[in-house]
Amino acid sequence: MKKEKNPASRYLIVVGSFVVGAAIGYVIAFASGLRPSIVPLVSAVIGLLVAFAIPVWQALFLNVPKLSVEISSIKRTVSDSAVVSLEDYPELAVLKPLVQQEPFFYADDGDTPAALKDPFRRKKISEVEDLLARAKQQLRDLPEQIEERRKDSDKVAELRPSEFTKFDSDRLNHPLATEVDYDPENKEKTLDALKEAYQRRLEKLEKRYAELQSNLPLSERKVETLRNELLDYHSFFTVSASLINSGRSNTAIKVPALLRVSIGEGNYIDIKLTLKDFENKSEITANGTRIVVFESQEISSLPEEDRKLINTYWGQSVSSKLFLEDIHSKIYSSNQIAFAEGLYQKIIYDRLAQAAGIQV
Repeated sequence: MKKEKNPASRYLIVVGSFVVGAAIGYVIAFASGLRPSIVPLVSAVIGLLVAFAIPVWQALFLNVPKLSVEISSIKRTVSDSAVVSLEDYPELAVLKPLVQQEPFFYADDGDTPAALKDPFRRKKISEVEDLLARAKQQLRDLPEQIEERRKDSDKVAELRPSEFTKFDSDRLNHPLATEVDYDPENKEKTLDALKEAYQRRLEKLEKRYAELQSNLPLSERKVETLRNELLDYHSFFTVSASLINSGRSNTAIKVPALLRVSIGEGNYIDIKLTLKDFENKSEITANGTRIVVFESQEISSLPEEDRKLINTYWGQSVSSKLFLEDIHSKIYSSNQIAFAEGLYQKIIYDRLAQAAGIQV
């Protein structure tokens, strides 16, 4: 958006031109011996100043934007470009069966691209955490599922060849991955095969349950370690803020912004931010409010010393403040907020709970 010229300057130019012109005319008249009175000149200048005082005051003080900035949240996120491989960490092997259940898992059929043959190679940490959550849920669900399969296996074991029919065979084959062929001439063989299939089905779940019980705590600790490592190097910050324009003129903010983290007297860290969706979010109308989001680059792009300071003080009792600039080159600063995720929201929740307690 193009920067507009200050409207007050137009009035000041007119007033200045009139005063200069009148003064030159007075000097010329005085030099020619006419001895003009200065009273009319002073009266005219005073009247002109009074006439222009109101529009100048409006242009300079009334019809201007008045922006206030309030940070609502700071979030730290691992970049999508940071990936881990389940193959590289034995502690995560227990998660592989869940990957094999996903629709994008491909077998090595000779025609599948290499990148798709091994879906364990590239996983975002959020995807690994999702696999871990699914494994934990599976651990909770398995006892009931094992009990149901044990009952099914017992029912099959109680069947007798003399009572066994094609209908029974079709019904029992339904939950099996590989069906057992029905042989009307040798029902006993068919039934034995079904009993073995149901027993293997039960043992598969029991084995999975034992595997999860033994290895899931190790996987959970490893995922937490990996997440912390990626946060330390491959993360970026997202700052959400409310911009409130209580003035009578529109304004717009520029793309760059700065988050200053104060870590002590005279010591600070500056995190450079850029405005997301600039085309739609930069302008704030008169008496209007805009919710904006700023993002930083990966902290791997920062100097090593700054990166270490960020990792040390993130989540600690230090404050941060957002600075931004509008199209009139006026700089605004925000409220102070803790350099931590979720703490400001907790403060708001505490205030709401306190207010709710008073009204009850």
